[in-house]
Amino acid sequence: LELLGGVPFVLTNVPQSLLSYSCLNPIYGTTINAYKCDRTAGGSSGGEGSLIACGGSIIGIGGDVGGSLRFPAHFNGITSLKRSGTSVMGRSLVDASLGPMTRTVRDAVTFLKIFWSERWFFRGDPYLPAIYWDDHQYLNKQPLRIGYYYQDGWFEPTPALKRAVQETHSRLEKLGHVLVEFEPPDMADAFKLFLGAILVDDGKYILDKFDKVLQEIFIFLVIITRIIFETRIFGKIVKPFWPRLSKVCEAFALNTSEMRQMFEDIAKYRHRFVREMKALRLDAIICPIQVVPAIEHFYPMKLISTVSYCGLFNLLDFPAGTVKVTEVSEIDELCLKDYPENDLWEKLVKKATKDSVGLPVGVQVASFPFHEETVLRLLAEIEKSVELEKII
Repeated sequence: LELLGGVPFVLTNVPQSLLSYSCLNPIYGTTINAYKCDRTAGGSSGGEGSLIACGGSIIGIGGDVGGSLRFPAHFNGITSLKRSGTSVMGRSLVDASLGPMTRTVRDAVTFLKIFWSERWFFRGDPYLPAIYWDDHQYLNKQPLRIGYYYQDGWFEPTPALKRAVQETHSRLEKLGHVLVEFEPPDMADAFKLFLGAILVDDGKYILDKFDKVLQEIFIFLVIITRIIFETRIFGKIVKPFWPRLSKVCEAFALNTSEMRQMFEDIAKYRHRFVREMKALRLDAIICPIQVVPAIEHFYPMKLISTVSYCGLFNLLDFPAGTVKVTEVSEIDELCLKDYPENDLWEKLVKKATKDSVGLPVGVQVASFPFHEETVLRLLAEIEKSVELEKII
């Protein structure tokens, strides 16, 4: 960044554990949301998201393993992009991916045009594919075939998150794109693979590095890693009345044989997902970015299951980004009364989402690996369409 003329001037807050969409830190404290002080800024890159939304910076760099760029952007009403990772054939793990966080899509495009045009960037790391910014892909005016879904079959989004996709669907159709309904295959299994890939050691590495200062989160992790995931007994007990938790309990490999099988299952799932997209001749996908808008600080560790909408594209190694398209309305708040309460997670989501009127809501765009320019093109078109509607 400094070689390109950038001036890094501040290090922003992250949660102690990372891998969290809250932003609690025993040293630097709790980062608050740019719109509402009792709500989280998101994580892991929550400090960056809040600072940019408040006008304290024009661009920041964050990391994304399961939504850590996209959650803070969604919660604070800004833009972010998770690029394709650098997964190595035969090791189908979910890799951390660095990407920009900006106030506008235009700023992200400007940054990446410069960053990806420098040959030294790829020479410095031989494992990076030498793929440069593709202006043709970004400036292409041909209509695209875009898949869409309002819910992924794993967790029902709250009303504002579904409405964000519905309104984006309408805007993109008006721009001449073809919208095609798409159903992500076997999201329960996909979420299981995602969790297994990011915590291949049952979460032991994270737990060993975790300061016990954050008692509530520490106790939660102990229960999860030491009781539920090592024995899987709890999952079998709750399966009849809480099947989603049962699926989570099955996520973690107990030995190297199971881990190798998990790698194979991830590769198979990726190929299946791509086949289904290509069968519909899709260029990209739009979908919810989360189940909820920004929630209170203590909820995220209790609602890890809501990360499926972002985690899917980490599992697939797809580039994915988000842009603000609306805010939670009073009608959304009224519609929340019809939100299902089939298990404890849904009850918590319903409770956590109350009193959210005015909070920003983003939409998510994703495309095939190394098609970041397609994602940014659509994000820019969506952003411009939203801005024009405000003027009219």
